[in-house]
Amino acid sequence: MRRLTRHHAHNPVPTVNLLSPWVFEAMDTRRLHQRFAAAAGVLVLLIGAGWAVQHLRTGQAQQVLAVEQAETTRLTSQTQELAPVRAYVATVDQQKLTVQQSMQSELYVSRVLAGLEDAAPQGAEVETLAITLAPPVVPPAATTEAAEGTEATEDAPAPPAAPVISPCPGPDPFNTRVVVGCITLSGSADSRATVGGLVVNLGDDPLFVEPFISTTTTADGDRVMFTGSVGLSTKSFTHRYDPIDDLLKQEARR
Repeated sequence: MRRLTRHHAHNPVPTVNLLSPWVFEAMDTRRLHQRFAAAAGVLVLLIGAGWAVQHLRTGQAQQVLAVEQAETTRLTSQTQELAPVRAYVATVDQQKLTVQQSMQSELYVSRVLAGLEDAAPQGAEVETLAITLAPPVVPPAATTEAAEGTEATEDAPAPPAAPVISPCPGPDPFNTRVVVGCITLSGSADSRATVGGLVVNLGDDPLFVEPFISTTTTADGDRVMFTGSVGLSTKSFTHRYDPIDDLLKQEARR
């Protein structure tokens, strides 16, 4: 018996499968069906979870949209209430622009008179004078916009007043310089050299352009009477209403 047991231990007994092959195929098919069913279930769960998340996000977005629409309605109502204020501010800005354009050629008369007084050497007196400002010329671009009916915007600065050639006579009639105004003056001096000193001093002052003495006559008492003219440069303007000066003043206040 022992030998038989050892013999069977080393030589296993062959087995015989009595099932048909189609049974194994059916078993494999059933396992595949089970796997597909499990995968389909997992896929359905994932789709359901994704749909639930998207539905939740859509609901939150709709709530945010409703809040924003309510805020938009409130702000629109406030904007409509402030429409008269906006119209008033626009009117004030337009008036400010008009004042800037009108006052760009404001002359600093006290500075001009002080310059004439400083330029007069000892022995010379300016007795009478008259100041004539040249009319500003609007640039062609601004004229075209006005002809087409375009309105000035808040960001667009006012066009600067362009100086023109004044009828103020100069020493060289063929090479006249551009000035913004003309001073005709008359007075007396103790000599023609003193009158020449007045011309030199006026030429050295940046306020004045092309001083010119047209006539000199000798009166009783050896006093020399003279008449002439001198042009004014852009430095004679006050520039108090220029937009760039307003910006500089605002920066200085800060």
